[in-house]
Amino acid sequence: MPTVAQREVFRKALRRAREACGFSKRGLAHKVGVTQSAVWQWEEGKVSPRPETVAALEQALGLQPGALAQRLGYLPAGGGDTVTASVIEAIEADPRLGRRERELLAAMYRELIRQCEDADGQA
Repeated sequence: MPTVAQREVFRKALRRAREACGFSKRGLAHKVGVTQSAVWQWEEGKVSPRPETVAALEQALGLQPGALAQRLGYLPAGGGDTVTASVIEAIEADPRLGRRERELLAAMYRELIRQCEDADGQA
């Protein structure tokens, strides 16, 4: 059972990853096979998804396996596999950047990912 602190870290990471992928709560819910209300509750820190749902979220959001599960304590911290921070998390964590610079970099990253996905679809 995740702690309140773990849910807080998870909810922020989930929201950042969802927004970085350009998903709405409804869009992510559809992709994972849950209700929009479930995604809302996770992002509000009200409840935590089950481990198998976390794995589906990681896959839908293009995250490394365990990237979200570790935040909920489903995987041991510092275990065999290390979890790499997402680009958005790195942008958010950089103390040299202000709010405006963070928003600009995040928007540029999202656009780059969108263009890559569009190019993959045309290949």
